[in-house]
Amino acid sequence: VAPLPIAYCLLPIAYCLLPIAYCLLPIAYCLLPTPYSLSYLPPP
Repeated sequence: VAPLPIAYCLLPIAYCLLPIAYCLLPIAYCLLPTPYSLSYLPPP
């Protein structure tokens, strides 16, 4: 059995989770105490 139908079934799920990942990435960079996060954070 070719795994193509499974791929076509998982593709919409991946496209649905991608925006969530792009939304969580800035939060992760904000929580990480790295110079990158400090440079992206606006001054208080």
